[in-house]
Amino acid sequence: MEREPNLVISSASQRIVEDGLPFKVDIYKLEGGDGWSLEVVTENGTSIVWDDLFDDDRSALEEAVTTIRREGAVAFANGGSNVIPFKN
Repeated sequence: MEREPNLVISSASQRIVEDGLPFKVDIYKLEGGDGWSLEVVTENGTSIVWDDLFDDDRSALEEAVTTIRREGAVAFANGGSNVIPFKN
């Protein structure tokens, strides 16, 4: 039986605070895999995962910080413009 690959967590993963709001930036890949995945988790536990992989972990971190600053920390934390609420 073939073993499952390990998950490699980048040392670039970190907690950041922007405009007083905390974000957890997780950068990871499968052992032996190509490209790094990027996930940002907001204070209330909302997870935002990028569809595209990054060539290196530093590029992923730069993308997270740039996006949070561009969108605005409050807007980003509240889901930004691409979240569609369910109708009641």
